[in-house]
This record gives sequence, C-alpha cells and structure tokens, in this order.
Amino acid sequence: MVFYVKQGRMPESRHTYDSRESILREELFGEESFEGPYSLLYHLGEPTRVKSLSRKEKGSLAKGSQAEMRHRHIKSFDIEARGDFVDGRIPLMFNSSLVLSVVKPLNETKRLYRNAVHDEIWFIHKGSGLLETMLGNIAFQKDDYLYIPKGTTYRISGASGIEAFLVESRQRCSIPPRYLNVYGQIKEGAPFYTRDIRVPSLAKPDDSPGEYIVMVDYGDYFLEELRDRNPFDVAGWDGYLYPFAISTRLMAPIVGKLHQPPPVHETFSSPSFMLGTFLPRKFDFHPRSIPISYYHSNIDTDEVLFYSSGNFMSRRGISPGSITLHVRGLIHGPQPGAMEAAIGKEGTDEIAVMVEAYEPLMVTSSALKAEDAGYMESWYK
Repeated sequence: MVFYVKQGRMPESRHTYDSRESILREELFGEESFEGPYSLLYHLGEPTRVKSLSRKEKGSLAKGSQAEMRHRHIKSFDIEARGDFVDGRIPLMFNSSLVLSVVKPLNETKRLYRNAVHDEIWFIHKGSGLLETMLGNIAFQKDDYLYIPKGTTYRISGASGIEAFLVESRQRCSIPPRYLNVYGQIKEGAPFYTRDIRVPSLAKPDDSPGEYIVMVDYGDYFLEELRDRNPFDVAGWDGYLYPFAISTRLMAPIVGKLHQPPPVHETFSSPSFMLGTFLPRKFDFHPRSIPISYYHSNIDTDEVLFYSSGNFMSRRGISPGSITLHVRGLIHGPQPGAMEAAIGKEGTDEIAVMVEAYEPLMVTSSALKAEDAGYMESWYK
C-alpha cells in the first residue's frame, strides 16, 4: 500500500450521489476481497457493460517446460520481437505463484488488457511509452519500474519500441514492510522515497460509443470482452490502490564498509518472492574489502538476475538482456578470477533486477531455445 490519492470528480461521501441527473457509477477496485488496499472509481457508465464474451486459448506453460535444477544463462537478446504488449510476452520461468517473462512487442494495438490473476511489475529495459489506464496515464522510459495491480484495465502506447522484464505475481506485491513506519510512511534510509513514486494523471473521461476489446488474462487463456462504450470513463477516483512508476535513476542504493547482502537492494516484496535492484554505487570501503558477491547456496530460493546495463564483473559472458537462474542447493558466486580482479575497484555502473523465488522455478521451452548450454561449466573452466 502506498499513499492516498484523490483525483477528478466524485460525490461528497462514498456510496452517495450529488445529482439525480448525473449519477456516477461507483466501483470498488480492491484486492483481498474487502480487506486489502482499494480505491473507489466513479464511472460515467456501467463498468459491467459487456456486449459479448469469448474464450481465447493461450496454452499451458507446464506443457513446454523443464524442471531440472541447474544454473542457467538465458540470452533473451536472441529472442525475436513478436506480437503486441499482450501477446508479445515470452514467459521464461514460472511456478505456482510467479511468471517471469521478457516483453518485446513488434506491433501497436488498440485493444486493452486486464490481468485477472497477477499483479505485474515491469522493468523497462529499452524504450519509452505511455501506460494508459482507467485511473489515468503514466509516461515511462528506460530504467523505470511500472507496478500494475491485478484487475487494472490498461493499454501501453508506444509499446513497439520497448523491451521489458516482466514479473507477474498471484500474491500481492508491495513496498517492503520494513521500509514503512507504523503510520505507513516510507522511512528515512529506504532506497527510494514517496516523492519518487509517479501516480497516474487522470485523463478526461471518455464513454464514447464504438467497439472496444479488453483481453482478460486468466493464465492459460483469455476471456475477450467486447464492449460498445469506452471503459476509460472514470470521472474521478480516490484511494490507495493504483498503478505507479518509480525510476531507478532516483534510487539511492545502500552501501557499507563490507559487502552488503542482496536484501539491502530490495525494491518490492511479496509472500512468494523478493525483487531487488542492483544499481550504480560505490563499493565497500574496508581497506581490504572484496567488493563482489561471496559464494552462497540459496538453500531456500531460486535466484534470477536480469542484466540491463553496465559492467557485470562477477560474471563472464554476460550482456545486456542476459538472464541467469541460480537454483537452490547448488553453490554459486563469482566465476574463476573474478574475485581477484575485483579487489581495488571503487564502484560499479551495473543495473540489474533480481528476483528471489521461494518456490522452485520451472523453465519454459522458449527459455531453453535461448539458453547458453555451457553456463553450468563456467565455474570450472
């Protein structure tokens, strides 16, 4: 949950109207039934108005996957762009709670999208665009995060020019609780601050007639809504649940005298995973520090890293767009020679996204086609 936002026109009190001649249709947009964070949306027309509904198959991820536990390097830069921002998603890893994908849209589209089962976190690896939602619009660019709660109806304009790393979570994602005080305010010492969060700017409501398609995503299939009026007809809204953006360029990474463990880089959290961001930063200032990651086993987690830019000095053969999977039970860490080469370095310019999944991840056929087959041996050679 983030801070309270109020935009546009609404009655003085909830569940009421101001004029019988122009009654707004109130929608409670909330997670965890009536117990979680929510916003109240005030529509010009009925948000339930659907002319027809049809099912579109997607196919099960599990049918084209491999569960063998081994360290992997997926060269996502070798995966070709396809589709639009809806069907241009290429899932690479998943479990019962998470789907990790790259998104490389080739085409623009006017159709809208709503994820019925997953919160979404987008990291924009390349390009810029506009996130258009029923709560308003957010302009975004390279190195931004977009948080889109499940149930949000949206479209991405300019999507044909972007590449993104996408995390979809069945369980609610949020700002890590340890960054918040008992009043819900972001604490001093957190790597980002309230003013860094960009909320939607409500556009003029539009309920004009026409043909509007909304692809509602249920995981293995879509339900395609055909609507005869524009669903972006919200005249006003207020509450605590909404999409937002954060630029990694504004974040302040935490550093120390000795090498800091990955949790200090945490950006989002969930009961099923932790997402962290490795950013340009000064290295550890102990006179004999070893400034790169020490060896570790990840006994209870699978660790995924999406490398976006900079010099990744603990790994050989890594390029922007590389994705590594380091699985539980197999030790990993710096490759041969990396530790010695790091001594004396004063900083790093890397930007990378880390996901630590608490349930084992399966690898899709799309990931296997883009895999560096020799990666598991890179600690030996």
